[in-house]
Parts: sequence; structure tokens; C-alpha cells
Amino acid sequence: MKIKILAFGQIAEITGKEFAIEAENLASLERLLIQKFPNLTDKKFAFAVNKKLVKDHATVLNENDVVALMPPYSGG
Repeated sequence: MKIKILAFGQIAEITGKEFAIEAENLASLERLLIQKFPNLTDKKFAFAVNKKLVKDHATVLNENDVVALMPPYSGG
């Protein structure tokens, strides 16, 4: 499935802000991202699929989904 990736903060500095990639679920997406961008190995980030925060890496991705890669943030 071809999906759109939006990256923010320190993650975007490594990957660029926007690109497309093919992945079937979040687990495979994470593996692909680390293969393509080895500097992500030690970074923590959350996934949002179509503007909803998702923690389950078994989440299935569909054609044209938008996945945001969000670094940790602190409230204030």
C-alpha cells in the first residue's frame, strides 16, 4: 500500500518533511523507515494515522493513508 508520510521536528530533519512509501502496517513501516534512515534507530516517535494517534503496530495501512511521525513532545 502506498502511503504518505508527514514528519515533524527532529524526525523531519532526518527524513525530510513529506514523502511516500509502501507499507502494509505500522510494524513494517517502522522497519522500512529504519532501513532507509538508520539515524532513526535511536529516536523515539509516535505514529498518527489519518490524524489519529495509534499505538498498535499491527494497525493495517490502506492505500493513500497519511501517517504522521511525531517526536516526543512536552506540555506546558
